[in-house]
Amino acid sequence: MGIGAKRKLIDIIQKALSSGPMTQDALLESVHRAGLRRVDVGDLYEVCARHSLAEFRDGIWVPRIPVTSEGNAVPPEDSSKEQTYKDGVLHRPDETEAAAEAERLVRQLGLPAVEPAPPPGPVPSGWADAAKDAARAFGDELQAVSKRRTQTDVPLTMGSEAGQAGGRKMMRFEAEGDVGVTEGTPALLVIRHAHFEVEVVSMFGNVLTLSAPSDTPLVSEATLRIDLSWLLVAQSRRLSELAHGGPGFDAGAALAAVTAGERHVMASQAELPVQAVDGLNEGQRDAVNLALRPGLTWLWGPPGTGKTTTISALVAELCARRMRVLLAAPTNAALDVAIGAVLKKLPGAAEGMLVRLGQPADPSLVDRNAGRVLVDEIAAARGAPVARRRVEAGIELRSCRQTLAALKRRREKLTPEEEATRLGAETKITYLRALQRELDRCMGEVRRQVCREAAIVAATAHQVVLETLKELTFDVVILDEASMTTAALAMLVAGAGRGHTVIAGDFRQLPPIAVAETPAAQEWLKRSPFEKAGISAAVARGRPPASLAALTEQYRMRAPIGDVVSTAFYPESPLVTAPAVKTRAVRSRVSWAGSPLVFVDTSNLRARTARRQGMHSRYNLMHAQLVAAMVGGATADLHDLALITPFAPQARLLESLLPDAHLDEWAASTVHRFQGGERDIVVYDTVDTGHGVSPMHRWFTEGSAGSEGARLLNVAASRARDDLVVIGALDSLHRRGASRDAVWTFFAHLLDRADRLPWEKLLTSSGVTELVSAAAVAERLGDDLARAATVEMWLPRAPLRELPGLIPALSAVRGADPETEAVTVWVEPDQDGYLPAEALRARREGVNIRPLTPILESGAVIGDVVWSSSGTLLGGTPGVVFRTEHRVFADAVRRAQRRRSGRIPGTGQLGDDCGRCQRMMVRTEAGRRGGTDLRYECAVCDHPSRRSPRR
Repeated sequence: MGIGAKRKLIDIIQKALSSGPMTQDALLESVHRAGLRRVDVGDLYEVCARHSLAEFRDGIWVPRIPVTSEGNAVPPEDSSKEQTYKDGVLHRPDETEAAAEAERLVRQLGLPAVEPAPPPGPVPSGWADAAKDAARAFGDELQAVSKRRTQTDVPLTMGSEAGQAGGRKMMRFEAEGDVGVTEGTPALLVIRHAHFEVEVVSMFGNVLTLSAPSDTPLVSEATLRIDLSWLLVAQSRRLSELAHGGPGFDAGAALAAVTAGERHVMASQAELPVQAVDGLNEGQRDAVNLALRPGLTWLWGPPGTGKTTTISALVAELCARRMRVLLAAPTNAALDVAIGAVLKKLPGAAEGMLVRLGQPADPSLVDRNAGRVLVDEIAAARGAPVARRRVEAGIELRSCRQTLAALKRRREKLTPEEEATRLGAETKITYLRALQRELDRCMGEVRRQVCREAAIVAATAHQVVLETLKELTFDVVILDEASMTTAALAMLVAGAGRGHTVIAGDFRQLPPIAVAETPAAQEWLKRSPFEKAGISAAVARGRPPASLAALTEQYRMRAPIGDVVSTAFYPESPLVTAPAVKTRAVRSRVSWAGSPLVFVDTSNLRARTARRQGMHSRYNLMHAQLVAAMVGGATADLHDLALITPFAPQARLLESLLPDAHLDEWAASTVHRFQGGERDIVVYDTVDTGHGVSPMHRWFTEGSAGSEGARLLNVAASRARDDLVVIGALDSLHRRGASRDAVWTFFAHLLDRADRLPWEKLLTSSGVTELVSAAAVAERLGDDLARAATVEMWLPRAPLRELPGLIPALSAVRGADPETEAVTVWVEPDQDGYLPAEALRARREGVNIRPLTPILESGAVIGDVVWSSSGTLLGGTPGVVFRTEHRVFADAVRRAQRRRSGRIPGTGQLGDDCGRCQRMMVRTEAGRRGGTDLRYECAVCDHPSRRSPRR
């Protein structure tokens, strides 16, 4: 959007909102009527957020203070004399009084009256264009995200308190839907009618840890309201501010991080002191030496090669040379790993020497006995009067809101005394909210001072662009796990230094993730600095730059695992297993992992791949049931285990299988969430089989070295220390005649060296999952139905020969909720829209039969029992049939397979008949990239070509 159009849009929005809040549709209609017909919700959100025109709350745009088309605040024509403007900000009496109270408290802290402003750094040619292009990429991503949804509400359950940190409460919940945000994202926790500002600290599976204000009540259920675009706006705004440079920002250093160019490597400096190289191998010592020299250094650290160890030694030596360091990483987990290693290198560091911004995922960093490192904790101690008053203001505010709520519940007219009480409460609420804002601003100043005085500041890459670190400069910038950081964000991080930058990571592991498909987004948001600067391409050509230090000695994987990973993913820089690994004792033992490499081939199982709730991602129920047998048959000798899969719905199923007694030692997660982790034994469930959802996901069919599929497989396999167990359909994963890319090479070498374990042997180790013969299916189903309170079945297209015999048992099921149907049987009609005769008979006899197409699942959840089959469960030939009795697993499967209700009846609801022909309405659903397609239609009347005399 051009400048002129944007100014016109600002004017239109101001005029439209001048009379008060508007719905998004109404505001968009006003914009279109004014002539800007190409403006969409993404443009609307970007302009309103960037220029502080309005806030989006519950589908309503709520105006903020008036602004000019340049984004500056201006007084409205009818502003009262009590209101004043200072520095472009509207001030009211309550805000002035609040600022005065906050100022009195700040004077006690001894902060400098004027914050020193660093000089602007050099601005090379090419920087303005790069900043403009990267900002455009953020704008494209904002539009793409906004078209999907700008705000999402995620139901939370199983709330518990996880501890305290820096005067804030750590709360843990189980998310009932996709969260879809990065760690460090701010959000609103909605508890009944109260809102609390929180931060997403960590996500593991569907378990979410939040940092909340100390006065947040502990509840079992809440809603997490997430603004999906705040970070994009912040990064885009920062790039716009720095288009021509700015205080404390080195545009040359920023541009170097994404620009191809050969660094001149200076002659070797003095030898490192003994303590600096203690415990380092030759490659790690060379990397530290290279990174100590001014300029840009690339540190390539494949899995297990000690990249974190190398970084910690480098940071310790930089501190010894009195250089100020910014240590950044894209996630809380990755940052905390680096901080832990640095703290081990600096055991005697004084409090405040190393500080960590934001809330950690690692609980050992909270309230450390050896000295606090969290900025919030140190700031809370230094700013105790301000922090204490902030807590008091929150308590007073809650009391005033309770008073107002009580008065609102009164039906009769308020008495004069009650009116006075109401007015007093409203006035005090206004003052307290203003005071909270002022106190938060003061605590922000304290946090900045803590960071200014520290020798090492650790922060996630996203936090570098926010207010606390804005315009703070560093002698050296280290960006770890940079392969997961966008090129655009890497520029902003590097610009906080003075040109001495270390970019560390592994460009053969997971890349950054973005939604937009525009050329700008592909260039700046879907590529890491390694790709943008041409480092990965140079390595592939066999011409690595002199500024690249490549680590090659790995200390994690047993040699057979390491050799397969090296051959498939690191042919240009082969990994060598350290001697210590070969003599390392084995801690975890289990019957189904008798050698370092095991492959469980499910080709003849013909397990079905389905989509969560019919339309999202992928999961494989039979694979999960096999894992249930593996976990159920484990003994006390299995100390350390990870269940990993590339698909989020499958990760949730696997997570439900973890016993409470092993939640600390065992883990289940997607590959994306587990990058940086390691376990003694890793079970990797590939999920995709080619049956059900088809074709196979491109992760398995497009496997070149830099592809997402190769990176996922690399990360999954390289998490294993002692044993790697892969579950998959070999006939689909490793096809003869396929191109010999990295994924093909991995499976070829895996199959050459791995022990083959038939899936049938897994079922003998535990009674959790059992193999049921076709002849016994109907009888066993009847037994389970007799004990069940809820039933949901999925029956793909086929004659349902066993259904009539189960009609009495299905009709007898009685649920606890009279408003919900206890039984839902989904049946797939034929291509002309007709149901099998057995299903029509069941419906006539009172069973809740629901037509659905397509049905990729085949099975049932009956109370605490999960059934699945490779054929149609109630057909004449059900194929392989599994039965798993496991309450938590059954609940997880129920959540994965249930059909949501809304405009179309879902699970637990009766269907409708067509008003024209009286046939049953069919729920039609399909997943597609970027969205879903859900319809409710008559198979005949809505498809005239199918009309026939058949009934």
